[in-house]
Amino acid sequence: MKKFILLGGKMKIAIGVCEKINGICTTMGCFKALNNREKSFSVYKNENLELMSFFTCDACSNNSDENLISIAEKLEQAGVKKLHLGVCIVKCETKRTNEIKAIFEKYNIEVIEGTH
Repeated sequence: MKKFILLGGKMKIAIGVCEKINGICTTMGCFKALNNREKSFSVYKNENLELMSFFTCDACSNNSDENLISIAEKLEQAGVKKLHLGVCIVKCETKRTNEIKAIFEKYNIEVIEGTH
């Protein structure tokens, strides 16, 4: 696992969730885990974090790869180092999880499966 040392800076992270949860999930579980540095965010106990993006994945749509590539490019330009994929993505698109991860890893973004 890569360790990032930031001197006076913030670790920039992003969270991606499944678009199918829109209107169903409050995403409070993700934010509670992040704010309390619990579950998948426990690795940041002593880190100064900045949540740069909270986006929905459209891995089910026809344009998903192009859209995810565009998001990955923007995240990389913003200095995001880690992306947490919500369990909703991991469960929803288990057959595509490795493909989704590969897109972001190509842009030097470490992908962690899960938020809470």
